[in-house]
Amino acid sequence: MRYVIMIQIVSIITLILLGSSAMFSWLQNRSFQESLELDNTSFLSN
Repeated sequence: MRYVIMIQIVSIITLILLGSSAMFSWLQNRSFQESLELDNTSFLSN
């Protein structure tokens, strides 16, 4: 019975870490693409 609880705790922590790392990488890629779009528009306006 104890092993089932430990497996659940470890799997929940793993899912939280995977989800947060996926969200962090998505935010970094999104900000990089937005900065590229801003650079492209500044080139067009000059």
